Order: sequence, then structure tokens, then C-alpha cells
Amino acid sequence: MRKDGPMLLVSKSMTVAAAEKLLVEVDRVPSSRARVPTRGQHHQAGGEAAILQALVTWTQKVEHASLATFVPDETDPDRQQDAFTRQFFGIGAALLCDEASALDGASIFPSLRTSALQRLEVLQSERPRDASRGPQFEVLCADHLNRSAPRLLYDLDREAQPMLKSTESFIGLAAIIRQTIVPPELSRSISETFDDALGAALYELFRNTDDHARLDDAGDKLKRSLRGLQARRHAIAPSKLVELVEASPPLAAFCRRLKPPRAGNRDIQLIEISVLDSGPGYAAAISGKALSDLSPDEEAEAVRQCFLKHATSKERSRSGLGLCNVVDILRERGGFLRLRTGRQSLYADLGLEEGAAYGTLPELQSWTTGGEEPAPASGSLMTILLPLVLDQ
Repeated sequence: MRKDGPMLLVSKSMTVAAAEKLLVEVDRVPSSRARVPTRGQHHQAGGEAAILQALVTWTQKVEHASLATFVPDETDPDRQQDAFTRQFFGIGAALLCDEASALDGASIFPSLRTSALQRLEVLQSERPRDASRGPQFEVLCADHLNRSAPRLLYDLDREAQPMLKSTESFIGLAAIIRQTIVPPELSRSISETFDDALGAALYELFRNTDDHARLDDAGDKLKRSLRGLQARRHAIAPSKLVELVEASPPLAAFCRRLKPPRAGNRDIQLIEISVLDSGPGYAAAISGKALSDLSPDEEAEAVRQCFLKHATSKERSRSGLGLCNVVDILRERGGFLRLRTGRQSLYADLGLEEGAAYGTLPELQSWTTGGEEPAPASGSLMTILLPLVLDQ
């Protein structure tokens, strides 16, 4: 065993439970090394984004973050480095680390970082879909590498400084996401209001990262900072639904209510949107205090305050509605929400809150794994699940 401690092992199972287990290991056994898989599997309900949040947490806790990969060597004839950086967790890890090694221990950091930056360039272009496969859509900011303004999310102001686009532009982005992840035969039948609702939710969620997640709780630039969104569609056969429920107990009641979008469809269709950042977290943003200065109860209350109408820690606020809008959209559409920030792992089955008055706090409940209290996580991760309901 090396002096820098045992190696962290990142599961190739991209589930919330696997991410929570990794966060516990990061908290209990600090190590500068992590063994990461080339490809992930079992991507469910924001699990891959949760794994990336755990990797963010790890890299923020260590001075020097070193990846151990299963890539055979630097020449990499099968282009496994590209396969690695095509994964959301993989490109994130490659952009966050300080060193990376092949299976034989030889350094592959320069080539792996180059591969990651090449894919990041496409993800930040007007056609990020060109860098993804399957029914998914990803955009990523690497603030610590001065790559903070993807073209689909930011404009330039008169001083050529990045400025987050308007709600209307995010509604256009929602249309692009829908066209990317929903097949044409289903997309043509989606309610005309779907893009408006999804775009408004995306704007509010990403605005939070723009306003609150670029600096640490002391106001200093983060040494490592990712902000991004991942959207994907899940087509789940009823026979497979039990697997999703068993892996994530809080989803059980939500999933049991789901039905195929219309007669003749076998599968249940879910839209997943995950937005994550590497900032100080919801409680620090709203309270102005470091997480270490807040008790768990104070942190939980601060997080809940973020969902109040007009809640903001900024003197200026573009809308003052923020997460309240997201909750209202999910209530109207029978959605589900998971929030992981600091020591809080929370969820709300908003399909059960249909008809609640606008501005009412969601029924946030604790999402624990294996009965353990959540380990601290860096930044914030919000995952929303929207059932795909079609016009009849």
C-alpha cells in the first residue's frame, strides 16, 4: 500500500447507490488515486451524474488527483481513451484529474486530457449532439480550464463577456434536447407546452450554477470546477421496472404509478435531466455561511429555504422565482426530483402534490442508502424525472 492510502474503486454501475457508496469511501478513506472503469452501465435516474458528483468531491478533497484507467497503453490502438471521454463521468474525470495512468502504470495524462478537451469543444459548440451517442444530450463547462461558456447556453455582452442566455433561448434548447432524445414517432405527439416547461426548468436550474457555483464559500475561484447538464430518455419495459425500483427505493411509489404514454406502447418513457456543479452547495449559497459553520439541521433548513418563492442570496435577481418554478412545473407534469448537496440527499415525488398552491414548499424527504447518513458531497446535483405523456 502506498503512503497516499488505498485506491478508490469507482463502480461501473452508474447508480445513485453506487455514487453514495463512493462518497462514503471518499469521506472515510482519503486517497489521491482512483481506479475508474472505461465504460459505465446501468445508467438510471441520474446515476451517472451522481458518480460524476462523487468524483468532483474526491478531486476537491485531495491535492493531487490521479486516475488509474483500464486503457492498455498510451498508443491505445482501440481508442479506449476516446471511449472513456465519451462518457459523462469519464470526460469529467479527465478534466478534473492531475495525472492519469494506463493499465500498466504508464502515464497517459497528456493524451487523455487532449481527448477530453477535443470532446469538450464539441459539447460547447452549437452541435453538442455530435459528441454523444444514443438518446442523450450533454453540455459541460470546465471553469478551472477557462472553458465556461458553451454557445447554446451563453451569449457575449458588449464587453465580450459571457452572459447566460434568456429563458426563451433555453426553451429553444429544450426543443433541441427533445428532438435529440425522443424518437420522431413520439416527439410529434408531445404536448406543445412541453418545450416551454422543460426550457423554463433548465433555465432556472442552470442559472443557479451561474449565480452560485463559480466560487467557493470564501469567494475564491475553485481549483476544480465543472458545471453541466445531461439529458437522456429512459424507455423501461414493465418487466424491467422492478430493477429500477429495487436499486432506488424512493422511486418505488413514483414508478408504480407510471404508465406507457399511450395505447399500443409497451414501454414507460421517462425524460431525465441532471444539472450539476462544483460550488459550495445550496445551503452555503442561501445562508452565506460555510458548510462547516452550519449544523445538519441548519443546513437542512437552509436548503428548504432555497425552494421558497423569491428566495435568493443575490442583491440582484433576474426572476426571483428560481426553484419554485421548477417545482411548479414538476407538479403539473407528475415529475420527480432528487437533490444532492452538502450533507443533504433529498427527494420529492411531486406527482403526489398536484394542485398544491404555487410557492408551496415541496415535501422533501431524506434519501438514504443502506440506512447510512449521507456523506458530504461537493457542489449540487439536481435530477428531475418527467414522464413522457403524449396527446391522445
